[in-house]
Amino acid sequence: MKQFLLPFQPENPGEGHSSNGLTGNGIEEYQLTGREYHYLIHVRRYSVGDRVPALSPDGRTFEMVILQVKKDSCTIGLTPVVRGIIKNANLNVRITLMPAVTKGKKMDLTVRQAVEAGATAIWPVLTEYCQVSYRDKADTQAKKTRWERIAVEALQQCGGDVPVKLELPRKLPELLEAWGWRGSILFLHERKFGKEEAGYLHQHLAEPVRELAIIVGPEGGLSPSETRLLREKGAHPVYLGCRVLRSETAAIYGLAAVSTIIRERTEWQPL
Repeated sequence: MKQFLLPFQPENPGEGHSSNGLTGNGIEEYQLTGREYHYLIHVRRYSVGDRVPALSPDGRTFEMVILQVKKDSCTIGLTPVVRGIIKNANLNVRITLMPAVTKGKKMDLTVRQAVEAGATAIWPVLTEYCQVSYRDKADTQAKKTRWERIAVEALQQCGGDVPVKLELPRKLPELLEAWGWRGSILFLHERKFGKEEAGYLHQHLAEPVRELAIIVGPEGGLSPSETRLLREKGAHPVYLGCRVLRSETAAIYGLAAVSTIIRERTEWQPL
């Protein structure tokens, strides 16, 4: 179901609401302008009285109602919604995609599709073979701001219920240092490393995990020194077959494969 991602953190909306999600003492009002107003009123064409699922940046869910529409703003009311089920379709596993930065619309596509496929964070990485460079910090921040906007649009479109965290692009050593020991790291590679490290996803995902990262190189692949660094840090190579994939395709291919295995490990049962 499509939903709206709130551009702010509601404090205590709808105090006094009952367990069925209805407000008991009125609805706290908020005003939206600019891009958010345009999206609700002119893109989605909502009007007074319409009710829309909404998600806050910290992952709380609300029922949003359009209370008033003006020429350049609208007033909304929020009622918290209590969910009795696990929200994340991946059984609360946090998957961070670390894609090599690609040019222009290719990176935009990677961000959009990664959000739709269930990534909970995206950490762009500047690898040795990247064909992208940034002039200064302002240029880098501008790219991050653009990707954040795309991520919001994608989350609203697909109805995902986990806000996606986007980081600034970093070189691989810096990115690995920031990751620390949060969880396993899988890196997609175009070849196998031998029978003992064949790169089977089922092997690396056989045990339950709470958090993991997937690293995808640029179209030229990861350099030998980067591959060596990853293995020294305990990252696991993953081989997805002999087809040569574009970087943006490999990112979604790998993310979808990992998500499916994690989900089906607990849901699928033989007849």
